[in-house]
Amino acid sequence: MSIRANLVMLLILFVGLGTFSGQATAQTAPAPGAQPSPPTDDSPSWLFPIAKLDEALPKWLHIGGEYRARLEGPIGIGYTGTNDFYLLNRFRLTVGIRPKEWLALFGEVQDSHIFFNHHIANANPFEDSWTLWQGYVQLGSSTSGWADGLAGRQVLLFGDERVIGPSNWLNVGRTFDVARIDLHHPGYLVSVFGSSVVPGDNTYLHRSLPGNNFYGVYGSFKNIIENGTVEPYVLWRVAPPNPELPEEVGRGHLNEVTIGLHAEGTLPEGFDYDAEFDGQKGSLGVYSIGAWAGYVGGGKQFSNVATAPRVYLEGNYASGNKNPGGHDWNTFDSLYPSNHDKEGFADQVGRRNLEQFRVGVEENLTKKWRMRQSFEGFWLATSNDNFYASSGAIAVPAHPGASRHIGNELDLIAEYTLNKGLNFGFGYARLFAGQFLRTTTPGHDYQYPFAYMEYNFSMSGSKYGKVVREQPPGAYRW
Repeated sequence: MSIRANLVMLLILFVGLGTFSGQATAQTAPAPGAQPSPPTDDSPSWLFPIAKLDEALPKWLHIGGEYRARLEGPIGIGYTGTNDFYLLNRFRLTVGIRPKEWLALFGEVQDSHIFFNHHIANANPFEDSWTLWQGYVQLGSSTSGWADGLAGRQVLLFGDERVIGPSNWLNVGRTFDVARIDLHHPGYLVSVFGSSVVPGDNTYLHRSLPGNNFYGVYGSFKNIIENGTVEPYVLWRVAPPNPELPEEVGRGHLNEVTIGLHAEGTLPEGFDYDAEFDGQKGSLGVYSIGAWAGYVGGGKQFSNVATAPRVYLEGNYASGNKNPGGHDWNTFDSLYPSNHDKEGFADQVGRRNLEQFRVGVEENLTKKWRMRQSFEGFWLATSNDNFYASSGAIAVPAHPGASRHIGNELDLIAEYTLNKGLNFGFGYARLFAGQFLRTTTPGHDYQYPFAYMEYNFSMSGSKYGKVVREQPPGAYRW
């Protein structure tokens, strides 16, 4: 049997698993920013050996871990006739020690690999063997008191992760070397941090690049607007010219300030909203930075329908350079986002020089099955700037005067949650090449079929890969 036939059989198995689980009434979909209520735990205890081990350990010691495997079969890589099929797997093991209420130590190692690939490289972000993923000391508690601080290596995750996130869909992901202080009280959280992103390299510790620093103040306030959250922030990025950094940094020293505001919440009659706006000023070598980006989304939940569908509409804009020969730099710097599914599930488009719209629907077919279908269109903000990949690097160089239409994308996604620690998902995304790609590349459509399994040894549930929105700020805190 061929590899592709095995994938089809795997998808059939997932569908059969959901059917065999029996009929269940549909649950109400979560509000924006919330996780769905986990299903009743009916799984055997042997599925979660670390949870049992934790029960026997002292209360000040906690061990956890998770495993994820994903089959991917991209077709039309680079908008050419190149195809591939491979298996990604990732293992994480965590150890937490809290000898005192005001003192905690946390460590997490990660091992990521790719198998059976032919065209995708055995390198970051697909493979990175046994690295220190997180390791920090925390003084104080993030759930009590007025303040806590930490220093070490940690995931940074704020808001909808459109500017700062771990990019956890990737097989390796992203962490930072961080010094951070959080000020918190019921209804608000203000984080002040200085950090440097951890690059992928050939060392176990992955030392950050000297001079590539990222500072910020990020606030989250739940008592300003009714049933909503307002998150203002100021971010400062400085970096030397370095070939290991995104393409624009090679033009000279970067000194860039981003001022942003994120707001989300619910409205009467099942409506919800989500919006974020960013402006950037500063300098890049001899260039003067003036860039901005904006996102607006909204939806409506039909709770009186059997599957409680939520219909949503989104619009996204990120500026680009209109005059590459001038001394103004207008290409928006997407910073360090969790870009997966923000500009399509196929992850071919970055939040730079971009206009995008998306319309879709989410449904709860049963208590354990969730599905989503969406359709979106992409255009360059200006044909005088490049087409950028989801990583922020140049995917296709600028072709002034060419069509701005990159293409349209169809996403079909499903997830089955067996219990609190084990879930499965599969889907298909297709970017139909528009006039720009047909003119500047071989013009093949890009197709992305996938299927995955996530297993949390500690029975605490999976954080990522779901069709619902990801965790709110502080999700990785002790």
